Amino acid sequence: MDRKEEARKVVEKELSGYRKLSYEELLKKFDEPEGCEVKTENGDAYQIEIEVFFDDFKEQSIRVMGSASYSAWTDFSPICSSFIMAKDGSFIGE
Repeated sequence: MDRKEEARKVVEKELSGYRKLSYEELLKKFDEPEGCEVKTENGDAYQIEIEVFFDDFKEQSIRVMGSASYSAWTDFSPICSSFIMAKDGSFIGE
């Protein structure tokens, strides 16, 4: 597996925990980025950052975006993934 594909899987795995949270729980994480380092089974290290912010302020939908970088080059262009949750707790665009 190449590094970009592995990075995408790592960030998706991190986002999966956020998908289990309620709208109200995500609001508590609003605008406070969380970061960590994740090591894969083969020893590769990834810097992960997760951020929660409004995707549509009027509709109050929340976007949760995760990014993964694994080198100085990807610090400038990290591998990203996200999801959007509506105020009623449903996922938008899925």
